Amino acid sequence: MAEALPSEELRAFLLRLYAAMREGDDDSVREMFSASAYLLNIGTDADEWWTGPAGTEIMLKQNRELGGFDIQPGAPVAYSLGNVGWIADRPRMVLPSGDQIALRITLVLVIERGHWRIAQWHGSMGDRNESSFGRVLTKSIEDIEHSVQKDRPDMRPASAPDGTVTIAFTDIESSSALLDRLGDTEFMRLLAWHDRIVREAAGQHSGYVVKSQGDGFMLAFPSAALALRASLSMRERIRAGFEGLPVRIRVGLHSGEAIKRSDDFYGRTVVIAARVGGMALGDEILASDLVYALARGLGTFTFAAPRAAVLKGIEGTFELYPVSA
Repeated sequence: MAEALPSEELRAFLLRLYAAMREGDDDSVREMFSASAYLLNIGTDADEWWTGPAGTEIMLKQNRELGGFDIQPGAPVAYSLGNVGWIADRPRMVLPSGDQIALRITLVLVIERGHWRIAQWHGSMGDRNESSFGRVLTKSIEDIEHSVQKDRPDMRPASAPDGTVTIAFTDIESSSALLDRLGDTEFMRLLAWHDRIVREAAGQHSGYVVKSQGDGFMLAFPSAALALRASLSMRERIRAGFEGLPVRIRVGLHSGEAIKRSDDFYGRTVVIAARVGGMALGDEILASDLVYALARGLGTFTFAAPRAAVLKGIEGTFELYPVSA
């Protein structure tokens, strides 16, 4: 039986939606909502129950009436199962006056034309039970005298490496062709399979998922050796194919100092890693000369002959080493 999986892709989707609303980019917001008649928008006010795309237009109009606003993410959680996904968050709306309003947001998403789109949006402003019901109601598990203790996985995010890191960029070769061949629903199952393999391989080698979007990942590791071991592991597992269908990934690696801000990394190291990933061929793990220099002395990795490359936006020529084992 299929299992719902945490989705960094949908979490990133929500952050892009917040950014588009903050910037007043109405066209981008519209594109993220379903255009179908079943679209449902639910707000706090009793009259805010809209069906169809008209609800999106009313939300955009309300944004303009408020003079625009910023939405600060809370701790969004997102899951997907096949071609259905859902997101929940408790963000804060910051008005032009500086006043802040606590919100609660839930979204149900579906795949339309190869992209996630919002089919239902429920946004509300939290109010105390005492105000609504005139009495105090239980709100905490500690208030329950008898409770059943269950084993739960530790859902705390892994600590991000800082300082010197090895950055890896991965993606699926010819993903558009796979989408055309499989269709939306089966392609989303393939992405979930790929997502699980990449996350497991990263986690088993002290890696940190910086971000994911579609079929691509940006990963960070505390050492070049760990990044290489994780890359080899995910390539080997993905080589086995998805239900008999051949699938190949590409991986690009570079090591160096990176600027860490919130849960993301920036700087020249990240740019070089992304460019190296773009140079990788199907089923190829491609390491920069610095990753090669850090790992070759270990005697546990095998590299093929390097090829010289010029990376877009980066001065000089780089020696890039395919990793064979």
